Amino acid sequence: MKRRTVGILGLSGVLLTPFWVGANEVAVSGRLGSLGIGVEGTFGLSQRFNARLGVNRFDFEISETIDDIEYDLDLQWRSIALFADWHPFGSRFRFTAGLLRNNNEFTGSTAATTLTIGDTTYSDTGLDARLEFNKHAPYLGLGWGNLLTTGSGWGFNVDLGIMYQGSASVSLTPTGAAAVLVDPDDLDKEEQSFEDDIKLYRYYPVFSFGVSYRF
Repeated sequence: MKRRTVGILGLSGVLLTPFWVGANEVAVSGRLGSLGIGVEGTFGLSQRFNARLGVNRFDFEISETIDDIEYDLDLQWRSIALFADWHPFGSRFRFTAGLLRNNNEFTGSTAATTLTIGDTTYSDTGLDARLEFNKHAPYLGLGWGNLLTTGSGWGFNVDLGIMYQGSASVSLTPTGAAAVLVDPDDLDKEEQSFEDDIKLYRYYPVFSFGVSYRF
């Protein structure tokens, strides 16, 4: 886990370099929101356009019942975001478009018990679950705050938008003493039911606020 975090931060540093070198003004933000805790750089491109590049991370544990089966799930939200901000009125209000490198995923399991998987009831059987989304997710939104027009020092900003990460790809693996008895057709049906139950996740709401410092 630590190696993955260091790798993400290292990659973001490499990606930030051309913006840092070419930008006239630079600000750095700490952010908190639905993508997790993040660090972001803002780079001035022109009077009305800025570019932002950041990394986000969030871990959370939940219990959810999907198709009458209760899962203990670990949410691991990981993303690298590249945004372009347009301030059409020369004010703090902005429209934003961008693309995220999306490594969001769920992993989890059920206890080995009596489960109905697909069309069949199995005893002494559990399920391991893994859910992944599209690796590249477009983003559209709006926000408040132009970090590069307030003079040097501290600032505050807010973002609200939608990320399209596609329908989740669900992989279920039988566990327990009777795992070998699970019919692959039942497993396919259960995966499809799981995907149908969480299809709203393909549109993921993004909201965040940040505190920034302009250099």
